[in-house]
Amino acid sequence: MAMEPPPRPSSSLFDVYLRLRPSHAATDRFLKVEETEAANPTHITIKPPAGDNRKRAVERFAFTRVFEEDARQLDLFQGAGVVQLIEGALGTRSSVGRDGLLATLGVTGSGKSHTILGSKAQRGLTQMALDVLFQSIGEQLVQSFYGAPAFSSLAAADVSEAHMFTASAFLDSMYGDNQSERFPSRAQTPMPDCSSFMTNGPTRSKNIPRPSALPQSPSVADIQIPSDPSAEYALIVSMYEVYNDRIFDLLPGNATKSKHPNIKRRALLFKSTELSPDRKLVAGLTKIICGSFEEAMMVLETGLTERKVAGTGSNAASSRSHGFFCVEVKKRGAQRKGPWSSSALTIVDLAGSERARNAKTAGATLAEAGKINESLMYLGQCMQMQSDNQDGSKNVVPFRQCKLTELLFSNSFPSSTNRHTHYHQPQKSIMVVTADPKGDFNATSQILRYSALAREVTVPRIPSTTSTLLSGTPLKYPTTPSGRTTPSAVLEELEAANSEVARLTTEIEVFALRLTEETARRRAAEQSWRAAEEHMLEMEQEIRDECFAETEAAVEQERRRWQAAWEAEQDNNEEHLDKKIDVVIQATRAQMKEQQDKNGVAVYEDPEPGLSDRVEELERENELLRARLEEKEREQVARTASPVKKMRVLKAKKWADPEAALGSWED
Repeated sequence: MAMEPPPRPSSSLFDVYLRLRPSHAATDRFLKVEETEAANPTHITIKPPAGDNRKRAVERFAFTRVFEEDARQLDLFQGAGVVQLIEGALGTRSSVGRDGLLATLGVTGSGKSHTILGSKAQRGLTQMALDVLFQSIGEQLVQSFYGAPAFSSLAAADVSEAHMFTASAFLDSMYGDNQSERFPSRAQTPMPDCSSFMTNGPTRSKNIPRPSALPQSPSVADIQIPSDPSAEYALIVSMYEVYNDRIFDLLPGNATKSKHPNIKRRALLFKSTELSPDRKLVAGLTKIICGSFEEAMMVLETGLTERKVAGTGSNAASSRSHGFFCVEVKKRGAQRKGPWSSSALTIVDLAGSERARNAKTAGATLAEAGKINESLMYLGQCMQMQSDNQDGSKNVVPFRQCKLTELLFSNSFPSSTNRHTHYHQPQKSIMVVTADPKGDFNATSQILRYSALAREVTVPRIPSTTSTLLSGTPLKYPTTPSGRTTPSAVLEELEAANSEVARLTTEIEVFALRLTEETARRRAAEQSWRAAEEHMLEMEQEIRDECFAETEAAVEQERRRWQAAWEAEQDNNEEHLDKKIDVVIQATRAQMKEQQDKNGVAVYEDPEPGLSDRVEELERENELLRARLEEKEREQVARTASPVKKMRVLKAKKWADPEAALGSWED
């Protein structure tokens, strides 16, 4: 019975398409597309090379659709379901948009970058998708310059803790006069329109081409997707990459390198934020609100210059990371100006798998290749489990093994963690697998094994008669009535034995192949389990540290609050007590004065401490001064008066004590 791909309804989460690139290599072709009566082929067969000594089996694979070498970019755009992804992201009048994921997978040099990003002569799926988005929205795209109501509402509606800018402000800081010190701040002032630096050559970077210089074909002007006529839209672009199993932003790099060249890139977290408890998001990204297709193309080209690329023996410009280009489609009612609903279209350019022997990598490049191959291996396991679940299996897809699979699969399933939030439909995913029919057989067959929807192994080789004769199995030949064996009977028995040996050999090879696969799966599962345990330990330690830090901060804040409240209460009590004492003193004085007035008795308060000493000191000084004065007077009289008068003057005047006089007065 011929192998058929599993049923894949339109609501399925993952469709896999195969695209073959034209190859001019001198080697033999090992991949064959099977002819079919249907409109589009879905099956391929790969045969080992003629000089292969491993006696490997012939394998047959099934895909959603196979695009042969003569397929154009526009054929792939329309036939691989990209238009349906864009239509789902825009949504209809009665429903919100649905997240979409488009990714390419293949060996290094198999045509992934040409498919997803295009070349100097043709546009890729990313550019065509952006063009269709902008021309489908048309006049419904809001004006989102800084200060506009739409900008404030978009910034408030973001749930990913992002740094949001308008395209004009972002591009001016990148390619303008660089006089604005406000970047990357949310509070930037209105910048000039982007046309100033798109057309002004001297102020632009030499590495970024003008939008008019980029390829304009194939044209998608005839593709019109219906949008919600009662809504207004906003398109927000972000870019990031997964490099060595860590997430890095691709957009803010050049803006700060000129001022701070030694700053290292900070890895971002893929987590559930406070405003999105039911979905995981890349937190802290730089997001650009684009108002035109030209602005989106400039942002795309800017992010591509920041992506990690290195030359290897297999590819002169090999991607060393998995690139993510995300377009958020924001939608709200045009009349009521209600809250924004959000859906995302994510386009992923996966790094190609490579063999160190062929790529001739070493050092850091070899470590990068190891991380790439490891993440692609985990991706293959997740895709295989996802394909099995389409047949009714209930296996759990192990997508938390690495950052790549976590980003691709986390939002592919309905979320039930928070019932109080809005329900999000699981994203629709499309995988485009690229292959070279004359390329590396081992690497290509490995990619096809874990990306195909179905697989069948056949062994067409004819068994050897010599191996049957040397096996030592005794043959029972039929005899004639005379007791002789006839040659025809011997041949018939020999053919039957050869058939049995061939059947057993086929089963042994199939069992050996299955054993090899199961062994590889077991090792991969063990490695995945160890990696998961290490990852869980790291996460537990991080969570413990975060909880401890948050608790310490909360306790310190509470202590400071109580200390401030206690000090304020103590000040209030002291002030209140002082007021009471003042009231008592005033009342006492008033009462004493009233008593004095009634009885005619004068009341004197005790002098202040030290006043009596001061008074005694002043009295002593007065006595000394008085004695000196009398002595001076005697001398003066002695010089001028008569002797009798002198005697009269020399008589000392009796001194009266002022205190005694005062006491007598009081009596």
